[in-house]
Amino acid sequence: MSLESDDLSIIEILQRDSRTPLSRIGEMVGLSRFAVKDRIYKLFADRVIFGPTIIVNPALAGLKRTVFLELKTNPHEPWLAELLEEMTACDLLDGITGEYSLLARFRISDEGHFDKTLKRIDEAMSRSFFKKYQVIDAINTFKESGVPFNKKAITPDLDRVDFEILKILLNQTTYVRAPRPLSTTQISEIISDRGIQISQPSVFRRLRRLESRSVILRHTIMVDQLKLGLRTKLVVRIKVNPASHTTVAHNLLTPMDQILDLYRTGEDYGLLATIRISNIAEYNSFLLRLYASEDIIDTHTVLVLEERKQSPLPLSEYC
Repeated sequence: MSLESDDLSIIEILQRDSRTPLSRIGEMVGLSRFAVKDRIYKLFADRVIFGPTIIVNPALAGLKRTVFLELKTNPHEPWLAELLEEMTACDLLDGITGEYSLLARFRISDEGHFDKTLKRIDEAMSRSFFKKYQVIDAINTFKESGVPFNKKAITPDLDRVDFEILKILLNQTTYVRAPRPLSTTQISEIISDRGIQISQPSVFRRLRRLESRSVILRHTIMVDQLKLGLRTKLVVRIKVNPASHTTVAHNLLTPMDQILDLYRTGEDYGLLATIRISNIAEYNSFLLRLYASEDIIDTHTVLVLEERKQSPLPLSEYC
């Protein structure tokens, strides 16, 4: 479908902050608040936007590690991908080109649980044709879902109520089928229905604390990237001058709009990025910008053929 420029502007504003008042959005795009509301609800009805959510720093929300698994499989083994999809700790699963055919991202809160997860994967791979996979640890996270991470974030002491708030905000469309964010009053009512009495002012204070401590990085919306014209997703590994990983990540790569996620790994190609582009010409321009830096030594790119799973952070074990 073809989106009008006003629709694209509204989506961009909501991606930056889904709580932006309708009247403010109207001022920014030159429409009345009623026209803005109509457009947002139409975008929601047309499944261009799926509703509000938040972007969270996993490490500050109790998920100590982010780990990638690359698995070699073939089309005759759909059960392997289905197994990964069922795992709660796996919050992202893509089918990719290259030596490996699946790329999964796992969020780890407990090493003992992860050991059990790996044992389950080992058992599955022993039944697979290729019997081959590898684990890639994310040593540092520079950017996720298009949002840079705070380099000096304060580790908070979260309790059950904090996790309830995070879980509700991550899954807002589960509670209210609407394109606008839940109010603090609604959050208070949902938590109270679970047997934990909490007032609206208390929810408000906790929410501000989660934001000020960079646990919540952004209030945003879920969007169908294909309908925005960003039809191609790529995973790019970047080999950098060993002394320049952090500098290149912060100064060159993080500000690039095409890069959604950026991690430091222990691999030879020490930076792993996921990018979205509209066409190959845009990818060529992206590479030219990379190689303009003398610190970029080499890149290796694989195409995402199928996005099988993308789910909110697995915080349910805390709640």
